[in-house]
Amino acid sequence: MVNVNVKKRIISLVMLGVVALVWGLGFVLADELLVDGFAPVPGLQNALRFGIGTIILVIVLWKDIKLTKKTILYGVIGGTLLFGGFLLQLAGQKYITPAHCGFFTALYFVMTPFFAWIVYKKAPHYTVFVAVALAVVGLVVLNIGKMPTAEETLGSMLTIAGATMFAIQIVFSDYLLKNDKIECNNLVVLQLIVASVLCIIYTLIFESSKYPTLTIQLDKVWWKLAIVALLGTGFAYYAQTYAQKYVSPTQTSLILACETPIGAIISIIVGIDAFSWNIVVGGVLVVASVFIVEFAPALTEKLRKRRRDKTKQE
Repeated sequence: MVNVNVKKRIISLVMLGVVALVWGLGFVLADELLVDGFAPVPGLQNALRFGIGTIILVIVLWKDIKLTKKTILYGVIGGTLLFGGFLLQLAGQKYITPAHCGFFTALYFVMTPFFAWIVYKKAPHYTVFVAVALAVVGLVVLNIGKMPTAEETLGSMLTIAGATMFAIQIVFSDYLLKNDKIECNNLVVLQLIVASVLCIIYTLIFESSKYPTLTIQLDKVWWKLAIVALLGTGFAYYAQTYAQKYVSPTQTSLILACETPIGAIISIIVGIDAFSWNIVVGGVLVVASVFIVEFAPALTEKLRKRRRDKTKQE
């Protein structure tokens, strides 16, 4: 008989793998949705994505929703950060390819330790600084051989700004959960509700004048919206919450970080991104920086402990 927790751990790993695959595919689907008619109204695209995904999540987790002044405040802050991150990411993706968007977005894994430094007053491990340098080199390599246009530069900056919002949101959520300020599922649901409401408000205020001129073919976009909303939002955030009960944060982050190379590979396969050594080398360096952030600190500390133990024995 397999232990129940072992079964749940295996299920969790599979769920995280599916999330990484869906999020990687999501870079390509988001780009195609923009091409299919949502380019003038990225806020509407996010409103539909979050609205549908949130409705599903609320149906699944409605028993966990506990409204108090504090939980509402936490939900507003976290949801606003989530809304800002996705809006900036999607706005940036209008000007850069899915592969580049994925690599720039992956920087939130590298930024997170620095925001944690501010919150927890604990300096990142020295290997994190190495990872940052490696990520910067990777981003330079991605643009070797061509001068980015003004639009590409704008897209890159917007995407990096979105990644910054994601990093802040992760640290904020981590602080709340580690200090037992709010229950995990409750936080996830409230954040998504707030993000959905903000997306709807944004698109109604800033994009509604463009609605009459939109030429969106529902037969082309419905299944793409279904994937990014049901799987990439509702299922993904539920799966991440469920999995963190049985899988370490390091393993969770590492598996989810695979969304970046998956997105690049899918983008090349479908012909949106052309294969180039810039993407391969630059992408490897960015992904390597994520691995360093996740693995190097613990590995170096283990080696240091072994040396100390060996010295004591001698």
